[in-house]
Amino acid sequence: MKVCFCTILGRPNVGKSSLLNSILSYNLSIVTPTPQTTRDQITGVYNEEGYQIIFTDTPGIHKPINKLGEALNKNAYDTVKNNDLALFLTPADETIGKGDILILDNLKHIKNKVAVITKVDKIKGKPELIEQKLESLKEYGFNKILSTSTQNSKSIDFLISTLKEFTYEDNAYYDQDYLTDKPMRFLAKEIIRESAINSLYDELPHSIAVEIDEFIEQDEFMEIKATIFVKKDSQKGMVVGVGGKKIKEIGTSSRLKISHQFGCRVILNLNVKVAKKWVDDEKIIKKFGY
Repeated sequence: MKVCFCTILGRPNVGKSSLLNSILSYNLSIVTPTPQTTRDQITGVYNEEGYQIIFTDTPGIHKPINKLGEALNKNAYDTVKNNDLALFLTPADETIGKGDILILDNLKHIKNKVAVITKVDKIKGKPELIEQKLESLKEYGFNKILSTSTQNSKSIDFLISTLKEFTYEDNAYYDQDYLTDKPMRFLAKEIIRESAINSLYDELPHSIAVEIDEFIEQDEFMEIKATIFVKKDSQKGMVVGVGGKKIKEIGTSSRLKISHQFGCRVILNLNVKVAKKWVDDEKIIKKFGY
């Protein structure tokens, strides 16, 4: 068996979670149009005969504006140091900016690193943009530079075959049917947070945290009670909505997604609470698992 531990990193909203989901053919990491929505390090395991690649999807690295941001950045860089390979993502339709350079400077001393130009479908018919991106990445000492699109399965296959070059002989760390180290309880929490963010758009995505209060599995259904936390009183009404319309919308979306993910009927009860200024409270940040 050949294995490799690979960290996926980059600025917020460069396609990290979408790429991991495409590699695994499974919606493991939440995907929203809003930057900085991945907070936890998500482990996803790719299995193929003779190979096992263990991916860690990290939160988008950015200039932090609170304690939560500082903690997320530190976790991402710590993961790079502890894994075998760094997979740096940057979108094809954007130039290398200050946020990218901040990360690239931190990767200078990493031996094994691959740059992946994502979202190439967005610049279809403009090959000169890819060439410009390739040139700008060459100075950073990557072992490989390649491009992908989650809309193109061949590009994902080529990425996987490239990553196999960094594998080494070892025992398998996980069973062949293993997809993630995250329990169903965690995945349900992330689905609820994804639904809340998508429902509220840009109003308060970075103020939202979710905790699962009860998670009961029965033979034919599961019952989940969860709390959505916001950081100030005025935000609670935004999540609840007029006549409870918004929280019902979030609940319906979450329930359908969880039911589809786990293949069973779901009873879901949501509550909304205020945890004042939680994004700057280290104790609460740790309580929420960040």
